[in-house]
Amino acid sequence: MVEHSRQALVGAFGARYVSLAIADIDELSVSNFALLSTADFEQPMQAVERYLASIPRCPNKVSLALAGTVEGDAATFSYRNWKLSRNDVRAATRADHVCLINDIEASALVLPSLSAYDLQDLHAGTSVPYGNKAVLMAGAAVGIAGLVRADTEWAPVVGEGGFARFIPTRDDLAELGADFLAEPYTACDDVFTGAGLSALYGALVAKANVPGRSSGARQIAASGLSGEDPVAARALQIMATWLGRVAGDIALLYGARGGLYMGGGLVANIIPALQTGHFREAFESRGQRSAYIAKIPVKVIKTAADAGLRGAAIAMARSLPSHTGASRPNVRAAS
Repeated sequence: MVEHSRQALVGAFGARYVSLAIADIDELSVSNFALLSTADFEQPMQAVERYLASIPRCPNKVSLALAGTVEGDAATFSYRNWKLSRNDVRAATRADHVCLINDIEASALVLPSLSAYDLQDLHAGTSVPYGNKAVLMAGAAVGIAGLVRADTEWAPVVGEGGFARFIPTRDDLAELGADFLAEPYTACDDVFTGAGLSALYGALVAKANVPGRSSGARQIAASGLSGEDPVAARALQIMATWLGRVAGDIALLYGARGGLYMGGGLVANIIPALQTGHFREAFESRGQRSAYIAKIPVKVIKTAADAGLRGAAIAMARSLPSHTGASRPNVRAAS
């Protein structure tokens, strides 16, 4: 149908949640939003099928961003024992056009399209026109990507940065105890999550030998920001410092003079803690490159920005035969 020709069913499959919606792939507007839990399904398309039952009809285009690896016509999920193929999507939706893309790649794609309403400034900085951008997503899991200008379009650069090693300093261990993060290999994915914040809080409570007053990442964040729980407040200060260290490394690695963007549930829930100076001090402490990094804008992507869904819509638009851009993301599409 003509009225659906520029619409797509878009989805973002994360470590714990699935968000689905209908998107206009030109305007990047999102409607009919739904949020589901991955734990409720044995296979990814079961979530899509449940969603389809709630809408009048499925557009003939489907674009899914997922936390995992896309190779050829198939995808493997990183945090669930799931696999997905282009034909699986076609069978469930009868779509003519199918696009699969990594979720962090999708989040990177949307960065130039985000408005002031989608973002919270941590540091205004001085953005360089068409300068490289970088994104750090931290929620139920961690994803890191860069975005570089290639001819007339933006091209995402995605690796496995979430699994880069995180090494606490001696001062960290003195405060938290030598056994904290004592595993042979601790990744950023183990630290910058809700579970990581809970573990940090637990270590502070144990070292201080005081009873814990907060339980779970959301309560720790809330009671720490309110000042109701001093230990939770300290946990947020440490987490802000650690995020600053890693974000600074990412900004240097990608030369992100166009901006460093952070998103995900953990970041969005502790914005006031990131504005207190602990984050910025750690971000800018770069020796000879401190002046360079001090100019880099730092922004938080609000959860309402639907970055993954809108990135999936952009990926779909780029994958269509009518797209004539100089470069495309590494997406898999069927026409």
